[in-house]
Amino acid sequence: MSAEERDFTDVHRALIQAFIVNRRFPSWELQKALASILTVSNQIAQNDAEVAPEITARDITEEQIDDYIGAANSALYRLDYEIRCLRNSDNSLTWQLEVLE
Repeated sequence: MSAEERDFTDVHRALIQAFIVNRRFPSWELQKALASILTVSNQIAQNDAEVAPEITARDITEEQIDDYIGAANSALYRLDYEIRCLRNSDNSLTWQLEVLE
């Protein structure tokens, strides 16, 4: 198992599953989804829902999004998919799962 595969966690898998279901996330929605995924992951790791603090969308940074998307894309490239960031006309960001051609 490579270092890259060891660093690929259930959080990355859940993020990819969210993109498979929704295909597109405005940046604020992606922050909410990632916060929910990380909260559940922490609760499972601690094995007690009362001990793990809830992570909110405000806690999610652009750097975290870039890191998780980058790792997810490493796995998706082998399947000819990629999560891309698009800038909208109002200057907001949207993340979208696309098929590579």
